[in-house]
Amino acid sequence: MKNLRKTLAGILAVAAVISMTSCNGGGNTRASTTAAPNPEASPTEAGTEAAVTTAAQTAVSSETNDTDVTVQEIVSNIEVDTELKPEKKIQWLSWWDIDETSAEVELFKANYGIPEQGSKAYGDDFADRVFVYTTVSYQDRYDKLGQMVSSGNSPDMFEFEIGYYPLSAYKGMFQSIDGIIDTNSDEWSGTRAAMDKFMWGGKNYTPIIHEGVAALWYYRRSVVEEAGLPDPYELYKNGEWDWNAMLDMADKFQQTGENKYLCDGWYVQKQIVLTTGVPVVGLEDGKLINNMNNSNIERAMDVVSKLCAEGYGYPKVENGWQLNEKLWTAGNILFFVDGKWWYQGNGHKYVEKLGWDTDDLFFVPAPRDPLADNYYIEKKVDPFMLVSGSDNLDGYKAWIKCNLIVSKDEEVQAAAREKIKNDEKWTDDQLDFIKELEDGDAVVGIYDFKNGISTACANSDGSSPTDKIINEPYNSVDNTYTGLRAENEGEIKAAIDELNASIGA
Repeated sequence: MKNLRKTLAGILAVAAVISMTSCNGGGNTRASTTAAPNPEASPTEAGTEAAVTTAAQTAVSSETNDTDVTVQEIVSNIEVDTELKPEKKIQWLSWWDIDETSAEVELFKANYGIPEQGSKAYGDDFADRVFVYTTVSYQDRYDKLGQMVSSGNSPDMFEFEIGYYPLSAYKGMFQSIDGIIDTNSDEWSGTRAAMDKFMWGGKNYTPIIHEGVAALWYYRRSVVEEAGLPDPYELYKNGEWDWNAMLDMADKFQQTGENKYLCDGWYVQKQIVLTTGVPVVGLEDGKLINNMNNSNIERAMDVVSKLCAEGYGYPKVENGWQLNEKLWTAGNILFFVDGKWWYQGNGHKYVEKLGWDTDDLFFVPAPRDPLADNYYIEKKVDPFMLVSGSDNLDGYKAWIKCNLIVSKDEEVQAAAREKIKNDEKWTDDQLDFIKELEDGDAVVGIYDFKNGISTACANSDGSSPTDKIINEPYNSVDNTYTGLRAENEGEIKAAIDELNASIGA
């Protein structure tokens, strides 16, 4: 039987309201993870990240996960849909392993038992597991998925990625969950609006459990104070944290010394653009919308270009296309822009190793567009997709049901909070603010489908035309948004038209 610490790590890491996992799986539990290459990197950026991730070959553990009595006590009083009769093990294609000591899996085991039917090819090590696995490298994941679907050997589940959607649905990799999961029931009321944003061709493919925050702007209060600048979080609370405040802060911080920069991170450009409330490629009423010529995006790209022209953004191009966390920890970069996974990885370790005060490291969302009608920020979702050709519907529905129930269980959520406070050193103030951003009404979630319209646009090697028009003006004054748009809009428009034509749009 697992010891309590290991078991709770499995149970609680998955809690959807906290959602503190790696960059590709906001609400999912991973027994082993490898960071994925940045989907918007330049060729050199992609090469640097690839060297770090080494093809993301994740070894799946075949260890039998014993049920822990402590976990059973938590889930024993939770009711599930007893009409479902999952008999087959759930076949999972991925580059990471679902932890079978998580609350979701334990709830599944407690109510449905461990399915007996499964491919003998996986061996006796999987006899006591709910899931059987096909392991794939991150780079090869969609090639493998397509091969398995076309060969009639479909897995049951695959993780959603907005960077390949709705292309993945267009290519027939996933099947709609309409008629399979009743997302119009009251239990889905909290995320029904989010699911509507992902409707493709009038169909729902995404059983969204939770909306997370895509990225945060991390800063140190002591660095801000020493520079004589206002606390960004206080500006946020007062409704004053916007593009103008950001640029003013950038200018004043730059004047405090040599090699002073406003920000570093892979997601700065996209974050600023999306605060307009207008994605480069939107998905409205089930069809793709081309917004490349929208004046709001042009305004945002003027700000992005200014970050480059004024030297406010850290020049990755001059540093081998690498981020510089060391310069940020030294106080020479004001904001480090990354996901929540960064804090659970390096962020909290800096606090401990460098002896910072526990409330020194904080964060804000991307600065608001001062002309927007709402405070928009990019959010992220990670639903489990039902693969085309899968007939293990009871197993899939039971798994989704268990995830949904656990996400709403107050006892599990409270335990999850205490767990990550202890292990990852999140503070109550930090967690309260994240919950406000994710579940409150102060900000409006927005999604951009610019990468998921063609294989070329989804490329992570820097060749993506939709990435070029947004990223390159941040990296070089020689590139302008209007010029890059003119060079790439034909290819982008053709991709959008092809997908829309397939649904009669």
